[in-house]
Amino acid sequence: MKSRPFWDEFAEVAMQRLVDPKEGDPVLVLADTRSDLNLAHALMAAGARTGADTQLIIKQLAKPEEAAYPGPILSEAFKAAKYIVSIIDDGIDASEAMLEAKASGTSILYTEVTGVEDYVVRALLHADIDKMIRIGERVCELWEATDLCRVTSPQGTDVSFQLKPRKADLGRGALLQPGMDDFFPGMQTNIAPVEESINGTIVIDASDSVQGVVHNPYSFTMENGVITKVEGGSEADNMREWLAACNDPTIYKLCHFSLGLNPQAGISGRMIEDERKLAAVDFGFGYQNPDLGGTVGLSDYHMDIMLATPTVYLDGKEMSGNGGFNPEMGFED
Repeated sequence: MKSRPFWDEFAEVAMQRLVDPKEGDPVLVLADTRSDLNLAHALMAAGARTGADTQLIIKQLAKPEEAAYPGPILSEAFKAAKYIVSIIDDGIDASEAMLEAKASGTSILYTEVTGVEDYVVRALLHADIDKMIRIGERVCELWEATDLCRVTSPQGTDVSFQLKPRKADLGRGALLQPGMDDFFPGMQTNIAPVEESINGTIVIDASDSVQGVVHNPYSFTMENGVITKVEGGSEADNMREWLAACNDPTIYKLCHFSLGLNPQAGISGRMIEDERKLAAVDFGFGYQNPDLGGTVGLSDYHMDIMLATPTVYLDGKEMSGNGGFNPEMGFED
């Protein structure tokens, strides 16, 4: 557990730049019994310094199957808040209570710092936020103009899918409008590919949200947006068993394609970091954020897989690869 001074600057920037509450705004800081309470208290204090009505709730540690079903006390607190800053990411973002709160205008910012404390501080305080925004906006612009996207990797990934007419989202890790949610520190771009167009092979070579760092790459065969085969060694066996244990066909459906933008991020086995690794690709499965406009829908389960250094082609032109972006596609060096 980090000391309080370690978190003070982090909390100040998070509240001032990423949330920006006004005098009297109801702000809820959400933690659980496993959380670093030094961070929770630092966020509450930073919120109070803005003049916002800032409260802290420390909830019980939820079992995986319970996270999506908060009780009446939490559910009412979610709806009463204008902003929620959560330092837990246990699936509560997919709960009916959170979705209802969003629908009524509550905005929610999530992070999970356990095991990646040094990273989250670097990613917020030592990254060029404005440059990441410029790159991310360019990625979104290109994606929305793309018919066919293809992703390959040296490990054997070769998967293609249609992007038009879906809209891309830049996950800045900041609350910019009522009823939105995001994860911080940012950033990444996100889009829901046209589900029935997703075909090919995805080789998971970096990490997944079930097992952490992947030591022996394994593969998914994708047919019309659905996993039809999981092949490889013991890590493939573990993933196959986990998918089957969900007993939910939605978890086999690819729900988002995301690209990392933060040069401070690496592969640690923690998705809050891995998903934001510069030019790394994240494919998500299962629960689909309704804001993405896809057809996968809601589920109690969500899973992410990471490719560390893939190449992304947009209508046959290389957009990114080998950990960077192609300047010929309008990206700055």
